[in-house]
Amino acid sequence: MCGAFVYVYVGGVRYQLMGSGIERAGIGDLIARRPDLGSRFNIRPTQDVVVIVTEDGRPVARPMRWGLIPTWAKSERLPRNTFNARDDRLAESGMWHEPFKRRRGVVPANGFYEWKKVDDSKQPMYISPKDGETLRFAAIYDSWLNEHGETVESCAIVTTSANDFMSSIHDRMPAILDEETIALWLDRSTIDSGSLQNILIPAPNDLLRAHPVSARVNSYKNDDVGLIDEVSNIEPAIADGQLGLFEEPTQ
Repeated sequence: MCGAFVYVYVGGVRYQLMGSGIERAGIGDLIARRPDLGSRFNIRPTQDVVVIVTEDGRPVARPMRWGLIPTWAKSERLPRNTFNARDDRLAESGMWHEPFKRRRGVVPANGFYEWKKVDDSKQPMYISPKDGETLRFAAIYDSWLNEHGETVESCAIVTTSANDFMSSIHDRMPAILDEETIALWLDRSTIDSGSLQNILIPAPNDLLRAHPVSARVNSYKNDDVGLIDEVSNIEPAIADGQLGLFEEPTQ
């Protein structure tokens, strides 16, 4: 199994992705062209996701494969976990350092799943913001030409150390950006790794909430709103080999 997250598009919502003055990134237009990128409750690596990037000084929504394929790759068959990029390896890793300098984006999400250890198995948990707003995950992306000469854009979600709230579930969490840090992260003229590294910090402890959900989320074939419903009985349904959304990458 692999990680998963949730994105629910609500038509008409205005996305303040780079502070006041720039109000929309064209998410609605993208989803009108690609309805498959709309509301989904079990998004998995290798699927396309919505990514906000900067083009000509403004935020633009683009579809990208979740699981980064670097420009220099000879094949899209890469080690698993290229859907994650550890914050402490961005500047030095051969996989991540170029995208970190010049190709940064934001992945909108309403929540994500993580698997909490319960005895000898793992219980799926759904983590979401207390205020019900959209989360903005820091991401990096790259472009790759496949054997047919087609450009494939792909991304990885940046992770950081867990805050106190998340540490009871997992030792990693996504790097969640706010209004101020989004502007710096998407600014393509910013290439100083120190400045960028400083904003990749654990989210405030009071931002998120979590509850157990059905083991149905373990199958990619299930994708419905019922997956995020809280279950009254804990379901330690899978063995300890479950790969969570924010496991350590191999690169």
